[in-house]
Amino acid sequence: MSALTGRPYAFDGPVGEQLRRRLCGATERADRLLGRPSDAEPERLGALIAALAARLAAEGGEPGPLVEEHAAGLERLRERFEGRFGALAKASAALGELRAVTSPQAMLARAPALLCAGSRLERVILSLVVNGSMIPEAACFRRDQGRARQVLEQLRADPPRLDHPLIETELLRRRRATIVLDAQLQPRVDPRLRELMGWRSYVAAPIVVGPRVIGVVHADRGADRRLDALDRDVLWEFVSGLAQAYESAGLRRTLRREREQMRGLLEWLGARSGQLTGAPITLTSTDRSAARPPRPSGRPAPLQGQDDRMVFEGLLTRRELDVLRLLADGATNKAIGDALVISGGTVKFHVNSILRKLHAANRAQAAARYLRLLGMKTP
Repeated sequence: MSALTGRPYAFDGPVGEQLRRRLCGATERADRLLGRPSDAEPERLGALIAALAARLAAEGGEPGPLVEEHAAGLERLRERFEGRFGALAKASAALGELRAVTSPQAMLARAPALLCAGSRLERVILSLVVNGSMIPEAACFRRDQGRARQVLEQLRADPPRLDHPLIETELLRRRRATIVLDAQLQPRVDPRLRELMGWRSYVAAPIVVGPRVIGVVHADRGADRRLDALDRDVLWEFVSGLAQAYESAGLRRTLRREREQMRGLLEWLGARSGQLTGAPITLTSTDRSAARPPRPSGRPAPLQGQDDRMVFEGLLTRRELDVLRLLADGATNKAIGDALVISGGTVKFHVNSILRKLHAANRAQAAARYLRLLGMKTP
């Protein structure tokens, strides 16, 4: 079953719909000949032909060339459907490998090679649509990967523009796969692409992610081989699956990024909560005569003696003093975290807060100020 339509692969795509209508019409006519209620299911056609042949034999008639022709036609259709089923199933298997890639960019880079491996297409170029140009992203030439790199370099140096009346411009607007026959004579084919690829015919399909067309895929079976509707349908099946996988990978990456940001926010909140819990409570006197006289404008007064320790400890929280003591002993962030049973993110938060409060440029400067304080307290 197709992941896109939920119906058998044999009837996917425009050609499949036409075949289904023809087969449904044939089953209706066979039911009328047999006098049965009409049930337009193409899967019954083989049984209906056998029933008609049996009826003719019972009536003493011969099946004749018409029945044989129908039987031969049914066999051709069966072979065609089996070939179509096999081609689309192979493309679906290639998509399964592509979905295992977690990075959207890596997915685009691998897509051409997987399409070549999963189909009879031999040359594939994937381009991104950026500011009205087709910027080549990745390519795979099954028989000449060196040539694929050369083509990529030349197209990147001067990317094709999506101008009217190029076929790709219409393709991106209609958002469907297109097969281009007689590319050498088609005036709507980009001349540089035609010259580089030597196209006789090619197929192209847009990469539609959500409401946007993010890219386009060109493919062929070699410069001198023509393509058919099956190649177009295989490409469309693959590109549609690629767009879904690319969108899913992008959403997963966004969720991971938001989860990491949320984890960082929770760590910050935990650190801030610990800071507030460990903050000192300072009782101030209501006697205004005991208030400190105003400092000279522009510069803080120097700290001295026992007041230094009180101001120093009043400036930092108890937890920050614990961190500063370990920092002055030369401990690393990991060692501080292990000693205080806090995370590395919480240690970084406290260190940054200490540097800011002490107006220190770095850890060494903060440690030096702490050690000078200890020296002041020494008799």
